[in-house]
Amino acid sequence: MPLGRFLNDTIANASCTAPLLDRSLFGSTGGYQPGRYCGLGSFEDGTTCCFPCPIQDWVYPPDWDDQLRVPNYLSILSVILCLFLLLSFAILPPEKTHRHYLSVGLLFPVLFISLSFVIPVGIEPEICYDAITPNDMRGSMSCAWTGSLVTLGGLGCVVWVFLRSLWLHIRIFWDRDPGWRFKWASIIVGTLVPLIFLIAILAATGFSYRMGRTCLPNHEHAIVTFWIWLVIFAIAAFLLQAVTTGYCFYVYIRTWKKQRRERSLNSFENEQQRSRFETWRNVRKLFLLQWRNILVSIFTILGSISFFIVFWTQDSKIGHVFNDPENIKPVKTWIICQTLSRGDKKECRKYVKNFTVPLATILISLVLASLIGIEIFILLFRRSIFYAWRDLLYNLLRRARGSRPPTPELTTFENPDKY
Repeated sequence: MPLGRFLNDTIANASCTAPLLDRSLFGSTGGYQPGRYCGLGSFEDGTTCCFPCPIQDWVYPPDWDDQLRVPNYLSILSVILCLFLLLSFAILPPEKTHRHYLSVGLLFPVLFISLSFVIPVGIEPEICYDAITPNDMRGSMSCAWTGSLVTLGGLGCVVWVFLRSLWLHIRIFWDRDPGWRFKWASIIVGTLVPLIFLIAILAATGFSYRMGRTCLPNHEHAIVTFWIWLVIFAIAAFLLQAVTTGYCFYVYIRTWKKQRRERSLNSFENEQQRSRFETWRNVRKLFLLQWRNILVSIFTILGSISFFIVFWTQDSKIGHVFNDPENIKPVKTWIICQTLSRGDKKECRKYVKNFTVPLATILISLVLASLIGIEIFILLFRRSIFYAWRDLLYNLLRRARGSRPPTPELTTFENPDKY
């Protein structure tokens, strides 16, 4: 018997065989309706069968939800460290913190991303609206907040990293000071661009629980309103960073080669050579001063790109095979196993490899996203910040002691040494 006919006969004879559920038993409003996995098609009696929500319970091991909590707890530390840096930048002297408007601007979106993973720790969100429908931003306040924070944080990170790469490129490659115009243009762009895209996503796309307890943009129009811009800004920042770094190596190699011939040059040529050496010294000095910022940009770009690849692939794979009866072939064997075994998850899990992203890959991408705050703290923190806080707290304690009322002078009765 052909595989497709066997599948149809198996399901049709028992209406919706466990674990499948009849779509007609559930409402047509509420939750993220396109997020239902009902692509098995309708049978002769009009029955449409759907897989239970969340689908991850069926395609991943039982502890998948506990494993995805690891990034949530790492994000708690990221939030604490980001807040500490922002507080240090706000209170301590600039010469101690080496603060820069591009560093402050990047810290806020990193904080937003970390908060999007922290919120589900204190709140147990309802991932599903009903037995077959994932919840969305209209039915879950946690979903609305986490989705918005992911959007502001994700796009904000790549925009600010692009601005940092552009600043460094102007400073090293063109040997120009970007100046105050670039500063205010960066603040405006870094603030408004993520907000504009957030409004577009709220209006045209929306958020729902796609994987784990943090909401992501829905599949519809998400590539236009979110993912493609995340990739564009990340790639643009990477290319600028690569050109700038390549220029530094070019100047170094050119200087090194000229230096080997320095002894055979006349005085005029020596003057030109000294000018080139001076150029290299300036480039080298700037490059060494900015190595932290370069690593910050690289880590942020890697996290953003991996996040996009993993979740767009996961969303496309599962949605493609479950919601289009003509493309259901990769999942047929797994569906047959589920229906014949009455929903034996462990027995049938070996058939899901062809249409899912491995859980380890998803976990790594989430961990990379949650570690951005910790990585930025390590790169932006300086020992002078610690000493500045020590001096500040010491001075505050000394002032507090000095403001106390003076101790009354002892009487002769209380001080026998005066006798």
